[in-house]
Amino acid sequence: MARWRVIDTGANDGAYNMAVDQVLAQGVAKSPVLRFYDWDPPAVSCGYGQRFEREVDSAVCSALGIDIVRRPTGGRAVLHWEELTYSVVCDPRDLNGGGEGVEGAHRTIAECLAVGLRLFGAAVEVERVRRPIERSQGPRATSPCFSSTARWELKCQGRKLVGSAQRRFRDGLLQHGSILLGPAHERLPELMRIDDERREQWTAMLKESSIDLGECTTRRVSRDELVACLIMGFEERLGVETRRDELHADEVGRTTEFAGGQSPVALEEVGA
Repeated sequence: MARWRVIDTGANDGAYNMAVDQVLAQGVAKSPVLRFYDWDPPAVSCGYGQRFEREVDSAVCSALGIDIVRRPTGGRAVLHWEELTYSVVCDPRDLNGGGEGVEGAHRTIAECLAVGLRLFGAAVEVERVRRPIERSQGPRATSPCFSSTARWELKCQGRKLVGSAQRRFRDGLLQHGSILLGPAHERLPELMRIDDERREQWTAMLKESSIDLGECTTRRVSRDELVACLIMGFEERLGVETRRDELHADEVGRTTEFAGGQSPVALEEVGA
């Protein structure tokens, strides 16, 4: 089994963050990657199948200095603000037998995260949930990601702490997700093209159904300590070795090409 690369790219804008995931996904055959990153400025990301122009109010986002970006994975709109984002790029076989099918990979990655979060002091649970997919149709926007649950979700005190999305392509997979560190994600309805009544309903849903790490543990949330615990979670659950690494020169070059040469809402999708 290959040694996993661990890359922490810190805080960058939405176009750069999504471009790095895309570039790493294209090099999946080289070695599996566990990456951590943050968003500066905050950004709304939409799933690759969503029509952002009827989901997100770009004028409001612009006024607040918030990016809009399209993810190479599916799912619903997410506001990336006060969170740590992780991404996993690997061959399904790198998940030590747990990568068979999309659901199996979701579960295995969730279990890795759960081990790390418990090491950090958060009493999290991995919960299987089946829920019909809500698709964007007509002028109606879809509800925000953290008001719903997917195949396997990480919860604390019965509320969603981590939201993830996955996409299979060629011989690999890309899964990334948000680990909530604060309540700023609850502002997403302010940025959506919805009426006041629905905005109030969605805000209430987010407050009721999601939770941030600060509410799950009595210890101070240190990003570096959290990253270290999550790395140990992957090592322990998968029985693998990891090595700290940086983006290679060719990866930096392709990331710059993707992120700098086109609009962040028009990033090329990975695979089919």
